[in-house]
Amino acid sequence: MPPKIHLGQSDFRVLREDGGYYIDKSSFVRSVLDLGALVQLYPRPRRFGKTLNLSTLRYFLEKGPDRSHLFSDLEVWKDAEARRHFQRYPVINLSFRDVKQDSWEGAKIGIVAVIREAIAAHMQSLESPAVDSYYREQLTAVRNGGGEPDQALKLLCAALHQQHGERVAVLIDEYDAPILSGWEYGYYAEVAAFMRSFLGGGLKDNPRLFRGVLTGVLRVAKESMFSGLNNLAVYSLLQKDIPEPFGFTEAEVNAALSLFERNEQKEEIRRWYNGYHFGEQTVYNPWSLMNVLFRPRSALQGWWLNTSDNAQVRSLLLRSTALAEDFAILLEGGSVEKEIEENVVLRDMQTDNLWSLFLFSGYLTTERVRVERGRTYAALRIPNLEVSLIWEGSFTGWLRNCVGDPSPLQKAILSGDAEGTQRLLAELLLKHVSSHDVKATQDEAFYHAFVLGMLVSLERTHRVRSNRESGLGRADLLILPRQAGQAGAVLEFKRRSGRRSLKNLAAEALQQIQSSRYEAELADAGATPIHRLGVAFASKDVVVLG
Repeated sequence: MPPKIHLGQSDFRVLREDGGYYIDKSSFVRSVLDLGALVQLYPRPRRFGKTLNLSTLRYFLEKGPDRSHLFSDLEVWKDAEARRHFQRYPVINLSFRDVKQDSWEGAKIGIVAVIREAIAAHMQSLESPAVDSYYREQLTAVRNGGGEPDQALKLLCAALHQQHGERVAVLIDEYDAPILSGWEYGYYAEVAAFMRSFLGGGLKDNPRLFRGVLTGVLRVAKESMFSGLNNLAVYSLLQKDIPEPFGFTEAEVNAALSLFERNEQKEEIRRWYNGYHFGEQTVYNPWSLMNVLFRPRSALQGWWLNTSDNAQVRSLLLRSTALAEDFAILLEGGSVEKEIEENVVLRDMQTDNLWSLFLFSGYLTTERVRVERGRTYAALRIPNLEVSLIWEGSFTGWLRNCVGDPSPLQKAILSGDAEGTQRLLAELLLKHVSSHDVKATQDEAFYHAFVLGMLVSLERTHRVRSNRESGLGRADLLILPRQAGQAGAVLEFKRRSGRRSLKNLAAEALQQIQSSRYEAELADAGATPIHRLGVAFASKDVVVLG
């Protein structure tokens, strides 16, 4: 009988003592020790095992009752140098993952509650006569709701060092959760100032610090969150020189599927949840895989979609009006190359630097990365089917927000109504496309992507495919029914250069569809009827013939 799945259990000790299924990621402990950097930041998407890894590190380093039974069969236990640090240090453990209030007043209460809880965990040590009365009094004041909570980390490190005679390990989970909420809800300046003082006091030039290990989604260093912290090392998902401790590898997933007798779903599970490139490894979303193992009779679905709290990404998607072409390419399974800035500048977040947020939040992954003159460029794509469904939903929401309901245009195309398609496209171009978007140097690719964007919400009933080989060439756009007997359509685009008539260009596009037999794949899919539309554009003018 396979072991129990403790879904959502991120306390390493509880998981191990209760016999829960655990994929061995204890090598993270060894990495933290071996890398040597005094303060380490690991930004990864949510639900990728950061909390559990940090909990594993805590129980390995933290002084207390013997915990060798938790580690004796794990990879880290084989490392004699790592075991030299076993249960040697006082540990300050904080998690800001639930501090997501919509006001600074609420967020400050949440932050201070986390700090007070950390102090409470060490009250017995604070009562020791070895601890200076100043530290005891100041920390007790914070514990009781007063004092200076932004100085508490520095003071607690000093007190614990006095009591235990060892340097202190500081572990901070989801350090950026209150900062991201501050950006979203308009109190960024206040929360950034508090966290800068709190983190700087405890992590900067602190001789009592053994290691500071932080996790989050982003590095917000350019906001001076770690101002002057010259002992900080950031190990982002682009880092290629460290073992990747987050996500599940192919070998780990295969072993799990064999243990739980799910091998018959291997390919389908790979299509749904694999595809993230972290460093030099390709990994699965661990939250989604654990949901699959927990529910042996359930159909595969988007588990990460239901729990990922990336409201910032969603709101930016819905606010943007300049990403249609890139969205369309991504939804078609293609990639877009963008400059990536690892230090995400929240206060200046605009369309141009959204791509870093998309990547580090897990909505995109890298296909390849290149560095040119000190700048990092990445070909970005949607990693898997699960995330593709999120993009489809977000894109549909963006579309409705920006241009209204696309269904009238979809109905016109799938009924072969050339006149209605022309009228609706003309209205959309006039109302919602900037003249800068259709500048003279652009070819029909812009219009192609614009129309494709209007059709992506058809994916539940049709397959919308771009530049697909069909017949004797490549059709610009095919709308293939998922069930035989439904209507299908093929569209060919032309953009006017010079003084040619749009009507003649549309007729040429229609003739190309017929002579190249682009409808062949539609016929194979059982489309009935098949509609052929030639579309010609010039700036915001359009002619459609069928």
